[in-house]
Amino acid sequence: MQAKSRLWFLLTIIILFSSLFVSQSKTIDGFTFQDNSTNYPVLTSINATSPTEYFNETSFPRYHLVARPLSIIQSPHKGFPAIIDYSQNISITAQADSDTAGWQFSLVSSGANITLDILESTYNEIDALWYFEVNPSENIAGLYDLQLNCSDGDDYQTNSVKIVVQKSYPFKILHISDSHIPSYAGMNTTDIVLDYIDQIKSLDVDFAIFTGDLIEGAPALEYVNPITGKPLAAEVQVKLGLWVFDLLDLPIYIIGGNHDLDESTLLPDNPKVVWGNYFGENYMNFNFLDWSFIGYTCTNEGLNASDLDRVVDILSTEEEKPNVLFYHSNYKNHASSLRASYNIEIMLYGHEHHEKKYVSASTLYHCEDAMFNNESSVITVLNRTCVSLDDLVYDFTTLLEISTEKTSYNYFIFTGILNLFIIVLILWRKKQNM
Repeated sequence: MQAKSRLWFLLTIIILFSSLFVSQSKTIDGFTFQDNSTNYPVLTSINATSPTEYFNETSFPRYHLVARPLSIIQSPHKGFPAIIDYSQNISITAQADSDTAGWQFSLVSSGANITLDILESTYNEIDALWYFEVNPSENIAGLYDLQLNCSDGDDYQTNSVKIVVQKSYPFKILHISDSHIPSYAGMNTTDIVLDYIDQIKSLDVDFAIFTGDLIEGAPALEYVNPITGKPLAAEVQVKLGLWVFDLLDLPIYIIGGNHDLDESTLLPDNPKVVWGNYFGENYMNFNFLDWSFIGYTCTNEGLNASDLDRVVDILSTEEEKPNVLFYHSNYKNHASSLRASYNIEIMLYGHEHHEKKYVSASTLYHCEDAMFNNESSVITVLNRTCVSLDDLVYDFTTLLEISTEKTSYNYFIFTGILNLFIIVLILWRKKQNM
């Protein structure tokens, strides 16, 4: 009887020991765990008004500039801007015929008009794209529109280039998500977000990341076309959303959500097609100092195989840097599977309409609440290894020192403990049989 008691005691110790190892493998010294999941009440007191008032170009003269889809300029653009300092060139991609000539680029703002000198240009016949390296003729810090003129026509992308004196730590990222313009669940989300803009602008951030659902799409029943009785076209909703974001006066990296990429037949146009017309490809990668940022859009079915491969390729080339992934929602577990294979410091997403943050497998997850709940967050990147969110500091120093095969290492620890358990059990049975 005493032997059995000793055995059960030993087994309990082994199981607890095993659990301790497994739980430790999911955190790193210096991380602070916190989950602030909160359900916010649905607002019902907002009076919906016709969106046509927003399109009055007399009141809002930039609307016709903001509401332009991608044309010749493919990047940078209003959903994928470029942030450069005084020592950097700007890389521009343009779609035009091979015989296009007379290329002229300039940066335009209310206070300056800066010519961009072309340093280098190449043409890729396969994808019919021009690639330019340009340099500002003068350095004046600020946020600019990019203007292009050439023999093939002209193009204009608002808030697509920001010039800073020098990129430095600390820098601040605004995380926003789920504006659901023009309306959501009976709310005039357009008016709500417009009222929230001044508060966001007071935060003094370097750039913003928007993690999907710019528009509401087919469910926006509060606004209908008076002629057809159907919801406003996706293109109208996207233009309205872009105009609202233009008022933030920020470079904003925008990825799409399930409402943006819905292919519902309830609308007179296809939201997924419209999204491509205004934002181009469904992934992006940019660096800010030592940090690599990778954003991707997805449908309810997740990323398709080729797009997932592209994200993996980017992660593979940036594996020596701290990585940030931003996306709308963890469809098909793609985000988790990427995190299991690569060192990823931060993962930003939305979709759930409430804020939460937690650390899992050494990665800080941050889900942002919807903008129509007057919610946004600022992540301050302190240096190459530390960030601050809501006054909590997350230290990734140890993560950067761990091999990308850390998952396999944890597996071997667990397997070793399991084998020890089996050996003890076999020895005990042999002793009983003697």
